[in-house]
Amino acid sequence: MAPKISEESAKKLFLKNKLRPLEKFVNTQKPWRSECLKCGKTVSPNYSKVKARGHQCGYCAGSKVDPVDAVRLVKSRGFNPKTPYPGGNKKWAVICTTCKKELDIIYSNIKLGFGCKYCTGKEVHPDDAKDSIVRRGYEPLAPYPGASSPWKVRCSTCKREQKIKMHSLNSNKRCSYCAGYKLDISDINKRLEELDFQPLEKYQNARTPWKIKCLRCNHIIYPTWDRMNKANRNRGCGYCVRVRVDLKDVNKLMRQLKLKPLVTYPGGKTPWKCKCLKCGSVVYPKYNDLNQGQGGCSNCADYGLNYEDKGYLYLITHPILNAHKIGIANSYKSRDLDDRMYKHNKQGWKLHKTKNYLKLRKAYKIEQEVLKWIRVDIGLPIHLSDIQMPQGGWTETVDASEIDLPTIWAKVEELSKVKR
Repeated sequence: MAPKISEESAKKLFLKNKLRPLEKFVNTQKPWRSECLKCGKTVSPNYSKVKARGHQCGYCAGSKVDPVDAVRLVKSRGFNPKTPYPGGNKKWAVICTTCKKELDIIYSNIKLGFGCKYCTGKEVHPDDAKDSIVRRGYEPLAPYPGASSPWKVRCSTCKREQKIKMHSLNSNKRCSYCAGYKLDISDINKRLEELDFQPLEKYQNARTPWKIKCLRCNHIIYPTWDRMNKANRNRGCGYCVRVRVDLKDVNKLMRQLKLKPLVTYPGGKTPWKCKCLKCGSVVYPKYNDLNQGQGGCSNCADYGLNYEDKGYLYLITHPILNAHKIGIANSYKSRDLDDRMYKHNKQGWKLHKTKNYLKLRKAYKIEQEVLKWIRVDIGLPIHLSDIQMPQGGWTETVDASEIDLPTIWAKVEELSKVKR
């Protein structure tokens, strides 16, 4: 049995270890309330621990914190406590004296030198996050979850709900839907309907060619969504607006015009060496001219155009076919045989306006620019077929419900004023 320790011996040991007892000694295991002679704090170590390990002040060792010291320290670091000191490793509600924001701190972290998480930029305050997201054009639909967590918001422009991360946003980043990075299936279907396109395979992404059938001309095309959805490329099917040609259509037109190609198709704007099957002459028409009802064999056609002589540009409309058409003709031609307007009148077309030019070549240039504006810039396709216009000129037609006569003629006047 261990010998009993006297109070005098115990007190001597405590004083040796910088501890002054404040009450009577009971036994070696019971906490003995004492004053630490180093820091002046009151502690209660037992005799056995002091004998085994020496000085046993939790405050000096850092395992204990005096609430008064804790408050003094956090105030010196720029925080005003809102609640009593909860402990070294527990959240403590304070207000930063710099940014005036309320936050939770950990005393042990502050003691190590950590500052305000909002002032240092480690975190974004929910109020600041909300202001920032609103400035970027979004409406928050849920409390701020943190910079790296998805935040449910609604775009103020397109009204689509989406989830974004604050840390991935910059000052210039737009809504993914508004910028075209993300797509809504309803937008895709609406655009396909506008262009009369029928998809033949599943959509992949905005830059991958998509197999599609044009319901206007029945051609198979491979546009990308980027090209279909860009306003400056709002032209629809390349075949319909004559940006592309199908060799079957080319050959069909050549057969109709009784022209036999002698070389491979060179392109729409290049003279094409052909043989006229009517008179046997070798001629060099341009396919684009042929496709617009002009050109052919000059030896056979009594309706040929003289581009160096005077002429006029005309705009006509057909109320039953619901179509408008722009065209050109020479001014001196015989009405009974060659005048283009006479042939159109016989088919029910009504004249809207004409504009005279000293040389038909200028009228031709204006006509081509107007057609380019209609087909490419506005995106309106050819409206009628060669069957509906036996007199020719069907390739210059447009749907009357899509554009009115004054708008077309205003473009003619605008282009005619440009110096050439």
